[in-house]
Amino acid sequence: MYLELEELYNMQTSKIKQEFLLEQLLNNPHVSSQIVNIRKGTYFSNEFASQDNVYFLIKGIAGLHYNERLVVIADQKDFISLDDLLAKEAPTYTIEALEECEVIVFDRHEIMDFIFSMQEGWLYLYLNEKKHQETLVEKIQFLREKGIDRLTRTYYDLATRFGEPTTDGHILPKCFNLKRLAEIANISPNSVASFNETLKERNIIIKRGASCIVRTELII
Repeated sequence: MYLELEELYNMQTSKIKQEFLLEQLLNNPHVSSQIVNIRKGTYFSNEFASQDNVYFLIKGIAGLHYNERLVVIADQKDFISLDDLLAKEAPTYTIEALEECEVIVFDRHEIMDFIFSMQEGWLYLYLNEKKHQETLVEKIQFLREKGIDRLTRTYYDLATRFGEPTTDGHILPKCFNLKRLAEIANISPNSVASFNETLKERNIIIKRGASCIVRTELII
């Protein structure tokens, strides 16, 4: 049954994909929202009670910390804190603006009421949970790879998502320093420094002054 529903309401074509949900929320008089700017280096919870809010990241770079460790970089044009909408307990992570962020802040309970009022709300929650579970599986597979492979994939992921394109590749945003790269790739800072030398020899990354260029076309 779920397979048939998924084929009928594929995430790529569903009317309840993220952009559609955002539009519906903004146009609903019963859902309050506000656009705010979060300063670089500021935790969202310092300005808002994050366990009571859901965010839509318009622009900027935001990182999610679990147990004081940076593990997830949020996608732009996507919701933050929507995956655990039905969690019994408040989220255990904190959200940091690695670069200045522009976000739309929603009330978690108002979003819940809106989704449950939708005829297809339960289907949205199912597909969203399925997407969350697939992400967890990908993360587990990622952690089983060798350290240098994890770092290479981290460079590629961050550069293609947030990097500035150049003729040589993508310039990695400066907020992704050695410590943050180590946390995301789940290796030590010393290992990042050592692996960087190997990646430079392989021409996968190029250091130009304070900039790091990732040769994304060379990474499969």
